[in-house]
Amino acid sequence: MKHIIKKFSISACTVALLLTGCSKDFINKTPNDSVPAGQALNTQSGLTDALNGAYSGLRAVSLYGRDFPVIGDLQADNTYVETKNAGRYLPQYNYSVVSSDVVVGEMWNQAYIDILRVNNIIDANVTGPNVAAIKAQAYAIRGLLYFKLVNIYAKPYTVDSASLGVPIILHFNPNLFPARNKVSEVYSQIVSDLKMAVAGAPAYSRSVRISKYAAEGLLARAYLYMGDNTDAKNAAVDVIKNSSFTLVTPNNYAAFWQNPAARTDAVETMFEVDCDAINNNGFDDLGGMYYKGYNDLYCSGQLYNLYSLTDVRRSLLISGTTKSGSPAYIVTKFPNAQSNDRDNLKVIRLSEVYLIAAEASLPNNELDALKYLNALLAQRDPLAAPYVLTGPLLLQAIVTERRKELAFEGDRLYDMNRLQLPIARVANPGAIPAGPGNINLNIPYPDNRRVAPISQQEMTANPNIVQNPGY
Repeated sequence: MKHIIKKFSISACTVALLLTGCSKDFINKTPNDSVPAGQALNTQSGLTDALNGAYSGLRAVSLYGRDFPVIGDLQADNTYVETKNAGRYLPQYNYSVVSSDVVVGEMWNQAYIDILRVNNIIDANVTGPNVAAIKAQAYAIRGLLYFKLVNIYAKPYTVDSASLGVPIILHFNPNLFPARNKVSEVYSQIVSDLKMAVAGAPAYSRSVRISKYAAEGLLARAYLYMGDNTDAKNAAVDVIKNSSFTLVTPNNYAAFWQNPAARTDAVETMFEVDCDAINNNGFDDLGGMYYKGYNDLYCSGQLYNLYSLTDVRRSLLISGTTKSGSPAYIVTKFPNAQSNDRDNLKVIRLSEVYLIAAEASLPNNELDALKYLNALLAQRDPLAAPYVLTGPLLLQAIVTERRKELAFEGDRLYDMNRLQLPIARVANPGAIPAGPGNINLNIPYPDNRRVAPISQQEMTANPNIVQNPGY
């Protein structure tokens, strides 16, 4: 971890030098190996700028900009890499990831860099009318990032909450060599951070800022991943009943995904990472991995066949070919990869909250589970008959609807892990081999490879870090 902190300190120093410029008395200014947080963040406007930087940090290619959403589908059963590719995510698809993998290392590094940013916001001794709201959003970002880290690099809470999670770092300390906290401890921090966000976050104004109910939706998600159905349902139902958010209707579904702008109408999107004509990842844009760009990733036939002919979600999948000419289903959920204004990166939508409420209602209240599940189905496939299932078949239907609804947004692998579901993929035409002879198309649970390794860079820099089993 120390190499991350040093990297952050150097970056902060560079910014400080740019702001202060050069003068003859520079030797009397702040030492050039650090910038005290109290000096860097001592005004409300400075705190606002820092929060904008933390939001921008989520856009990194290694975070929501691409790696987070790609890996959650590719290492599950929703997508595949075609043979004529740009060389990205091959180890992830064929399950040959090693500790020196660049993607593994950069996700870790960038997440902790952004955690350091929000830590400085939270710790800043600043007063002002908007400070509480600014800090609440910082808490939400920290909780969100720890949630992603603990799901990528650790076993699920529902499997072994006492196993090693990720290091919890709450304050800037360049001399820290942190050990890994337990999964249960990481989730306790996530819940604490998101509760702080719910208590202090501003009312909804636009989708690219975390509001009170967006934070509560994230909290409901965390509770669900902990297997705490009571609190997950309470949080989800509160969002559904008391927030201004509404589900997008079938007639507006296509336009919803075609619109790259931040929303102000509270339709569907509770929080998304802003990308526009200036602030975007260029050719490394998430959408370009699927459509109008590198075109390396395609929808699996398994997933495509789950959508009925009348399901509006199927309209985002076009029958075509891969770059090398094999038949394929092209993902157009992010259609603005080459547009002036790029697609914003969805983090949480109201549809997921309905699915959380449905799943968390089980096993005690199947009527509520059906109510929330069918409410979403009515907006996605209005001609479909409502679900009338019970028991394990009802849970299976909820999980399937979750897969269909959140496809290409990066949740599938972690849903399968927390539910201990086997990954059973088929060989799609034109896909790269999933290991020799496609041996890794099927990844049972448990399998150590379903949890990412701690990067070798981190292992070398921090003697207190313990590697995950199997690496």
